[in-house]
Amino acid sequence: MVSLPRVIHWGPLTALFIVISVSITGTYTALQLWSLPQVRAFRLPNFVCMYFWLVPILTNFFSAMNSGPGYVPMGWKPAKSEDEKSLQFCKVCRGFKPPRSHHCRQCGRCIKKMDHHCPWINHCVGHSNHAAFLKFLFFVPFGCLHGVILNVNFLYRFINYEFLYTRPYLKINTFWLIYVVGTVGLAIGTIIGVFILFLVQLKSILHNQTQIEDWIVDKAHRRRGKYDEPFVFPYDIGTRKNFAQVVNWSGRPKGDGIEWPVKEGSNKYSFTLEQLEQKMIKKSAAITCSMKHSYSGYSCPLSFGLMTSLCSPRCGEGFVSVKKGDKVTITRWQT
Repeated sequence: MVSLPRVIHWGPLTALFIVISVSITGTYTALQLWSLPQVRAFRLPNFVCMYFWLVPILTNFFSAMNSGPGYVPMGWKPAKSEDEKSLQFCKVCRGFKPPRSHHCRQCGRCIKKMDHHCPWINHCVGHSNHAAFLKFLFFVPFGCLHGVILNVNFLYRFINYEFLYTRPYLKINTFWLIYVVGTVGLAIGTIIGVFILFLVQLKSILHNQTQIEDWIVDKAHRRRGKYDEPFVFPYDIGTRKNFAQVVNWSGRPKGDGIEWPVKEGSNKYSFTLEQLEQKMIKKSAAITCSMKHSYSGYSCPLSFGLMTSLCSPRCGEGFVSVKKGDKVTITRWQT
């Protein structure tokens, strides 16, 4: 079942608008070209291919959205109490975070192997839906490319027929002409953007390293001195095994999202211990400030002037509203 509240959001609605627009204009232009003898051999293959792309695009889109990333059970604890000292505690979920899990402010839960919160599916990408999300990203560029070919072919023939009078007339009104041209632009932008995102996600899966973990590993390398032992990411167990953890013939990710196999020489808490050390360093560098002005939390605070609004700091999470006199603990963006 499709979760309607999750669909009614600018991200999924925008994604659906682009996919449906490419399908509608592709169908329209294919029907317009149907009568032309030059394209007679491509009539049926065009329709079959167009809807061949559409089915896996929508199936994987809604699967990634509705199946979700996999939530850590509320109040989760490790089987052995002595392992608790190696894990972070989530005050919101009132439980410990298993290895590779992170709390998402938008979802309000701790997510198993959280990669990122994706606005296009209005959900996190994590352990349970990473494969569906990757397949969605794989099929979208092909579907959009096919739509672009159909629409550009139609526009090319229409311009020739309309202005050069070399062929029979193709009928199209102003609305459809604008719609087709606009969809071509949207589709080209989507092809480029989604293909880049697909490569990012494929690299993440092949290295078994999420975007969040990539950031943590980068800090782990930077905080070590020249003569310190280099940090070894424990979950990269080989390209084929990494890929099979996410994409395999069973259609389900391997494991429960709690316990993870690690490479030889590492233990299952190598990464979480590194996170705890980074948290301690970050906390030691924190300072407490008193707020001189109230702030609504909007990302572009026009009330503080145009330059302040334009120069708002880059932040991976939402801004926090504060009142005058509030005490806030501040840390650097990177430590």
